Amino acid sequence: MPDTAGPALHAVLLFLLELGLLGAAGFWALTVFSSPWAAVVAVIVVAAGWGLLLSLKAPARPPWPWHAVAAHVLFVLGAVVLFAVGQPLIAAVYLALILVSVALTVVHRDRVGRAAERSHESAVPSGRRAAGR
Repeated sequence: MPDTAGPALHAVLLFLLELGLLGAAGFWALTVFSSPWAAVVAVIVVAAGWGLLLSLKAPARPPWPWHAVAAHVLFVLGAVVLFAVGQPLIAAVYLALILVSVALTVVHRDRVGRAAERSHESAVPSGRRAAGR
Protein backbone atom coordinates (compact mmCIF):
# COMPACT_ATOMS: atom_id res chain seq x y z
CA MET A 1 0.00 0.00 0.00
CA PRO A 2 1.21 3.53 -0.68
CA ASP A 3 2.43 5.62 2.23
CA THR A 4 -0.69 7.81 2.12
CA ALA A 5 -3.20 4.95 2.08
CA GLY A 6 -3.32 4.61 5.90
CA PRO A 7 -4.13 8.27 6.60
CA ALA A 8 -6.62 8.32 3.72
CA LEU A 9 -8.44 5.28 5.08
CA HIS A 10 -8.40 6.89 8.51
CA ALA A 11 -9.96 10.05 7.07
CA VAL A 12 -12.73 7.94 5.51
CA LEU A 13 -13.26 6.15 8.83
CA LEU A 14 -13.48 9.47 10.68
CA PHE A 15 -16.07 10.71 8.19
CA LEU A 16 -18.12 7.53 8.69
CA LEU A 17 -17.87 7.98 12.46
CA GLU A 18 -19.12 11.56 12.10
CA LEU A 19 -22.09 10.30 10.10
CA GLY A 20 -22.67 7.65 12.76
CA LEU A 21 -22.73 10.35 15.42
CA LEU A 22 -25.37 12.26 13.47
CA GLY A 23 -27.36 9.06 13.02
CA ALA A 24 -27.13 8.25 16.73
CA ALA A 25 -28.37 11.74 17.64
CA GLY A 26 -31.27 11.48 15.22
CA PHE A 27 -32.20 7.96 16.32
CA TRP A 28 -32.05 8.98 19.98
CA ALA A 29 -34.35 11.95 19.41
CA LEU A 30 -36.75 9.87 17.34
CA THR A 31 -36.89 7.20 20.06
CA VAL A 32 -37.23 9.57 23.00
CA PHE A 33 -39.59 12.14 21.51
CA SER A 34 -41.37 9.98 18.88
CA SER A 35 -41.18 12.83 16.42
CA PRO A 36 -39.30 13.05 13.14
CA TRP A 37 -38.95 16.80 13.73
CA ALA A 38 -37.08 16.12 16.97
CA ALA A 39 -34.70 13.89 15.02
CA VAL A 40 -34.13 16.61 12.43
CA VAL A 41 -33.46 19.19 15.15
CA ALA A 42 -31.05 16.85 16.97
CA VAL A 43 -29.10 16.18 13.78
CA ILE A 44 -28.92 19.90 12.97
CA VAL A 45 -27.74 20.76 16.49
CA VAL A 46 -25.01 18.10 16.44
CA ALA A 47 -23.93 19.05 12.91
CA ALA A 48 -23.78 22.74 13.81
CA GLY A 49 -21.79 22.02 16.95
CA TRP A 50 -19.38 19.83 15.01
CA GLY A 51 -19.02 22.48 12.32
CA LEU A 52 -18.30 25.24 14.81
CA LEU A 53 -15.92 23.30 17.05
CA LEU A 54 -14.43 20.22 15.41
CA SER A 55 -14.55 20.54 11.63
CA LEU A 56 -11.36 21.12 9.67
CA LYS A 57 -12.00 24.86 9.24
CA ALA A 58 -13.88 25.44 12.49
CA PRO A 59 -13.46 28.93 13.94
CA ALA A 60 -13.01 27.59 17.48
CA ARG A 61 -11.18 24.35 16.74
CA PRO A 62 -9.04 23.16 19.65
CA PRO A 63 -5.34 22.45 19.07
CA TRP A 64 -4.19 19.07 17.76
CA PRO A 65 -4.28 16.57 20.58
CA TRP A 66 -7.43 18.00 22.16
CA HIS A 67 -9.29 17.96 18.87
CA ALA A 68 -8.74 14.21 18.49
CA VAL A 69 -9.68 13.56 22.12
CA ALA A 70 -12.89 15.62 21.88
CA ALA A 71 -13.93 13.97 18.62
CA HIS A 72 -13.43 10.45 19.97
CA VAL A 73 -15.20 11.28 23.24
CA LEU A 74 -18.22 12.44 21.21
CA PHE A 75 -18.07 9.26 19.13
CA VAL A 76 -18.10 7.17 22.32
CA LEU A 77 -21.07 9.19 23.58
CA GLY A 78 -22.82 8.31 20.31
CA ALA A 79 -22.16 4.62 21.00
CA VAL A 80 -23.52 5.00 24.54
CA VAL A 81 -26.64 6.68 23.16
CA LEU A 82 -27.16 3.83 20.70
CA PHE A 83 -26.84 1.32 23.52
CA ALA A 84 -29.24 3.32 25.70
CA VAL A 85 -31.98 3.37 23.05
CA GLY A 86 -31.85 -0.40 22.63
CA GLN A 87 -29.40 -0.91 19.76
CA PRO A 88 -26.56 -2.86 21.40
CA LEU A 89 -25.33 -4.55 18.21
CA ILE A 90 -25.06 -1.28 16.29
CA ALA A 91 -23.45 0.34 19.35
CA ALA A 92 -20.87 -2.48 19.57
CA VAL A 93 -19.95 -2.20 15.89
CA TYR A 94 -19.73 1.58 16.19
CA LEU A 95 -17.54 1.25 19.29
CA ALA A 96 -15.25 -1.21 17.48
CA LEU A 97 -14.82 1.31 14.65
CA ILE A 98 -14.06 4.01 17.23
CA LEU A 99 -11.33 1.83 18.73
CA VAL A 100 -9.84 1.30 15.26
CA SER A 101 -9.89 5.07 14.76
CA VAL A 102 -8.16 5.66 18.10
CA ALA A 103 -5.46 3.15 17.14
CA LEU A 104 -4.97 4.81 13.75
CA THR A 105 -4.83 8.22 15.42
CA VAL A 106 -2.03 6.99 17.68
CA VAL A 107 -0.17 5.35 14.78
CA HIS A 108 -0.43 8.40 12.52
CA ARG A 109 -0.28 11.06 15.27
CA ASP A 110 2.77 12.85 13.88
CA ARG A 111 1.33 13.09 10.38
CA VAL A 112 -2.14 14.10 11.65
CA GLY A 113 -0.68 16.73 13.97
CA ARG A 114 1.38 18.27 11.18
CA ALA A 115 -1.62 18.27 8.82
CA ALA A 116 -3.76 19.99 11.45
CA GLU A 117 -1.11 22.65 11.96
CA ARG A 118 -0.79 23.23 8.20
CA SER A 119 -4.56 23.61 7.77
CA HIS A 120 -4.62 26.12 10.63
CA GLU A 121 -1.69 28.05 9.17
CA SER A 122 -3.30 28.17 5.73
CA ALA A 123 -6.38 29.82 7.26
CA VAL A 124 -4.26 32.71 8.55
CA PRO A 125 -3.98 35.45 5.92
CA SER A 126 -0.51 36.20 4.64
CA GLY A 127 1.12 38.24 1.91
CA ARG A 128 0.43 41.75 0.70
CA ARG A 129 -3.28 41.71 1.43
CA ALA A 130 -2.69 40.68 5.04
CA ALA A 131 -0.07 43.42 5.38
CA GLY A 132 -2.64 45.99 4.26
CA ARG A 133 -0.88 47.12 1.10
